[in-house]
Amino acid sequence: MLRPALALLPLLAPGLAAAQEEPPAVPPAAEEQAAAPPTTQEPAAPPPAQEEPKVPPQTEEKPAAPYQASQDQGPMPPKGPVLELTLEDAMRMALERNLNIELEALNTEIRRFDALGSWGAFDPVLTLSGGLTDAQQQGSSGLSGGDELESDTQFFSGGLLVPFTTGGFLDLSYDRDNTHTNNAFALFDTSTTDVLTLALTQPLLRAGWKRYATSLQREAELEYEKQVALNEEVRQRVLRNVSQAYWDLVGAHEELGVRELALETGGQQLEQSRRRLELEVGTEVDVLQSETDVAQLEEQRLLAESDLRAAEDVLRALIFQRTEGELLEEAQSWDWPIVTLTPLPEVVPVQPEWLRSLERSLRLRPELVQQRLEIEASDVRLDRAKSNKLPALDLGLSAASAGFDEQPDEAMRTALGFDFPTYTGSLTFSVPIQNRTAKYAERSARAALRASRVVYDQVELVVLAEVRRAVRDLVYAAESVAAAQKSSEFAERQLAAEQARFREGLSTTFQVLEFQRDRAEALSALTTARAGYAKAAVALLHAEGRMAGPDDPEAEEPAQQ
Repeated sequence: MLRPALALLPLLAPGLAAAQEEPPAVPPAAEEQAAAPPTTQEPAAPPPAQEEPKVPPQTEEKPAAPYQASQDQGPMPPKGPVLELTLEDAMRMALERNLNIELEALNTEIRRFDALGSWGAFDPVLTLSGGLTDAQQQGSSGLSGGDELESDTQFFSGGLLVPFTTGGFLDLSYDRDNTHTNNAFALFDTSTTDVLTLALTQPLLRAGWKRYATSLQREAELEYEKQVALNEEVRQRVLRNVSQAYWDLVGAHEELGVRELALETGGQQLEQSRRRLELEVGTEVDVLQSETDVAQLEEQRLLAESDLRAAEDVLRALIFQRTEGELLEEAQSWDWPIVTLTPLPEVVPVQPEWLRSLERSLRLRPELVQQRLEIEASDVRLDRAKSNKLPALDLGLSAASAGFDEQPDEAMRTALGFDFPTYTGSLTFSVPIQNRTAKYAERSARAALRASRVVYDQVELVVLAEVRRAVRDLVYAAESVAAAQKSSEFAERQLAAEQARFREGLSTTFQVLEFQRDRAEALSALTTARAGYAKAAVALLHAEGRMAGPDDPEAEEPAQQ
């Protein structure tokens, strides 16, 4: 029993130094024996067999005082504000302050405005123009109307172009020329000419009809819908990360409690070993073993406290991203301890069906929604490429009316009344020779469509694997909690039994310390398993695409999800 304890002595230099300053008390009989000069007398006969060494009864041993863990736990936490958070509070703060969510919300607004603005291609366009011409010309013949011709013309033109979602457009124009001239052959010295024209152009093959004409608008709408799905993906990812960081913090709090309990138990055992040494029923090795164990437990407690602070920073990084003031002022809130108010959830004895979870994920996962929209957008681009490959055949229909009179109002009346109409119908055909640009653009669009479908299949496989892993992890986590619970109960019972044997003198300090360590590890494993179960439940919700915020209409209670 001495060898394991002596192997730990190099770790206890301070304790050993203190022990060397105050050597253990030597019983009076031993002092007399050590002081007596050596003699040549024969050794005394051994005591009779019926005589047994007297051991003080255990009832005389005073119970060990509770170990004051705060004396060895370093400085107390700084006094100041404390942030108390439930899981729902952490989610709300992340949804309000997380920069990733805010960035995707802004990108969603950009896509929405782009989609709305794309329909401006079908807004009517009004055109107005006017001008003045003053001309002088020398007559070149007897039919010129004079030797020196002068003309003063005022012109005005107005037009309205109305695009249609069929790819065609209607062009309505009205032109007026008011001319004053000295030409002898002019009917009037001052005359007005008004022309009203109504023209319709409609592509019949290339760039014709609604599917092509609105393809850019439909593509912009699909980009907006993809951004909405991406926004939801980022939102669910942030909620998952916040939930898992919260459960990590809860587990870190409980782990610190386990290590503090182990340190307190080890301190009690150290006090008991010291008292037994004072009563001469224990040994110095027992004390050294207890001191070694306390030092190791203190190291584990410090590590658990460091892990707790790291878990707090991980959660802070998710919920404290937006700075409402100066960064240095906001950074002070990072020193606030976080107190978690939502306990770890209890294990729900439900066996999840992975095929049902897969069906949910195929319907709800934002990644799949985005890829389905990408397939539709690729199909829209392919239709546009097919249309561009066709020859152009445009139908043109127009009606025009002109009015001419000395009086402007009479000229307008004649033009608007279509007293002298002109009707025109035409077909315009054109095709590029070889048409290589459109031909290869169509092949590229077909390949892009196939690629988007392959990517969708890849995402489906990733989602399937993620769902199976999440279901498997949840089942394992539930079984791990049950096993850790049994292990913790058995470790507690073993420690109690070993302590009872120790009180009866049937065990040693080393054995008791071993069982104390076993209990601490069992409690730590139980804490880890319970936190792992909570995180596994969150991971399954995320894999199914059902990660909802606390204020969402379809949200369940986080502890029940």
